[in-house]
Amino acid sequence: MKQAYAQLRPSFDPAAAGVGETSQPLEVRTIYREHGRFVWLSLQRLGIHPSDLDDVAQDVFMVVHRRLDTFDRRARVSTWLFGICMRVAANYRRRRRWTHEVLSGGGEEDRPSGLAAADDVLVRREQRELAERALNRLEMAKRATFVMFEIESLSCLEIAELMNVPVGTVYSRLHSARRQLEKNLSRDLARRGLGNS
Repeated sequence: MKQAYAQLRPSFDPAAAGVGETSQPLEVRTIYREHGRFVWLSLQRLGIHPSDLDDVAQDVFMVVHRRLDTFDRRARVSTWLFGICMRVAANYRRRRRWTHEVLSGGGEEDRPSGLAAADDVLVRREQRELAERALNRLEMAKRATFVMFEIESLSCLEIAELMNVPVGTVYSRLHSARRQLEKNLSRDLARRGLGNS
């Protein structure tokens, strides 16, 4: 799971998270240029399917365009954007729940031959699907906290700054996410075990 995310994500960039923000007048174009990467990473952390990231990021910037005049600059731009990302991602996940998802990523003809044994590929795919399913059942804020800490190696202080919450809240969400993930994975593994017997 960690390797799958590592392939997708660029390394964390403090400038993209709003550290050292400029005092330029706020325009959607400026926000996009300075924070587009941050929005993309945030949506990825929140569980947006890789094939939908560009479209959902566009949805975020449509909201930014409509709501720019409501931003009062008391919070950091990145904090305001992260809140928008959470709302847009929550809507996306509600819509996606009702659509059929093909998890294989392509047909047999698209798969290069001779790269890995078929059983190894199937085992890795099954593990990835189990992990994704367990992550997707987490509430949005817990999922984002878990991914940022466990997979992207951000500190609790960095996460607290991005999410505009106290550090104690980050610790609480992380603890709860770990406990819920363990429960979700145990349940899924037990079901698979019962289904195979």
